[in-house]
Amino acid sequence: MRDQRTLMIQNNPVAHALDVVGDGWTMLILRESFRGAKRFDDWLNRLGIARSVLARRLRTLCEAGLYDRVAYQSHPPRHDYLLTAMGRDLFMVGITVNLWEQTWSRDFHPRHAIRIVQRTDGRTVEPVMSDPADPARALTARDVEAIPGPGIDHAPAMRGVRRRQSRAVVAGGAADTAPMDLALETIGSYWTNQIVTASFFGVTRFDGFMESIEVSTSVLAERLERLIADGLLERRLYQERPARHEYHRTEAGRALYQPMLAFYAWGARWLCQPGRLPVVLMSRRTGRPFIPALHDALTGEPLERARVRAAPLHAPSRKARQLVR
Repeated sequence: MRDQRTLMIQNNPVAHALDVVGDGWTMLILRESFRGAKRFDDWLNRLGIARSVLARRLRTLCEAGLYDRVAYQSHPPRHDYLLTAMGRDLFMVGITVNLWEQTWSRDFHPRHAIRIVQRTDGRTVEPVMSDPADPARALTARDVEAIPGPGIDHAPAMRGVRRRQSRAVVAGGAADTAPMDLALETIGSYWTNQIVTASFFGVTRFDGFMESIEVSTSVLAERLERLIADGLLERRLYQERPARHEYHRTEAGRALYQPMLAFYAWGARWLCQPGRLPVVLMSRRTGRPFIPALHDALTGEPLERARVRAAPLHAPSRKARQLVR
């Protein structure tokens, strides 16, 4: 029988959200939607994606409820693919993933850097996932305790497109318009993401990962090495004879908590039964349960897609410049 930590790692709103949108091509399709793409040829031209792959992804995303397929021409039939409320709500996920990428990816180029600004006056905002009770403070894993919820034994039937993914999804597309390669590799790869999730639940040792995510030794060893090479985990010796290591998150790995919170909030809203979350987040500051939300750290105001937009960042941060190579 699986223990509760294993159940929480495998059955939580983040995992359910990624079962629906965690595939690499899917995330690129969604990203381009927020940039104005709505027709089949828009994605073909922007992403370099195979026609058959795009058709399958769009069909699945419509079935999952993220897009409405609306005819705009009858002879021959042509359709727009318009984000539904469910799809538009992924706005906060896109922001947190993109900002993490431009801050922490070693391969990120400064020409892709963005900032988020108010539509009305162009004022820069600082998006953070936070507790609505303390909206100006970005949450870290130390601020939150995850506990089993009333739906811990119930996993919804996913309508997803989740597939194991690699860097190839970006390399095969329009590389100049696809800056999220490291984020896509981490989030879009099923086992890699499971390892990262387990690490946020306190798993650090090889056997612990094996038990928690039920993965083969060869896949686990390969994904751990990849996460170390990408700078998200570091290996620490805890026993010399025989040599045994723990795997701990680096600063970049810890920063992934912000995108994870965005996925949690979206999955909790759209994929879990009301009042029956499988995993509940408790604030260590207030002792109360909460659903994280996207706020401006400068003002504490909630950030909504209709009120903000992305703009070029003309002066990348020093951290971003140092990480580019």
